[in-house]
Amino acid sequence: MSEHDDHDHEHEHDHEDSNGHDSSVQAEVFLSLRQQNLELLKVAAQVAGYGGGTTPIKPEEKRAALERIWDIYSEFYEWIDPEETEAEGDE
Repeated sequence: MSEHDDHDHEHEHDHEDSNGHDSSVQAEVFLSLRQQNLELLKVAAQVAGYGGGTTPIKPEEKRAALERIWDIYSEFYEWIDPEETEAEGDE
């Protein structure tokens, strides 16, 4: 194998993006944040009264239930990451 082939082979296994970040680390961070958001959404649903032992939501109540859950989720999220909600408000 020539020196050029070695370089190409090494580059194939290089998982850095254009900013120099390892894509596997980025994926882990993304998945971790996604899991945290799902857990927060679950807590918001429970606080809104839609947890475990509740009866199924009726179709005509779906919109109101989702709005209540979203309001609680948004409030929790603002407490957890106030900088991100401020940045979204600036847009």
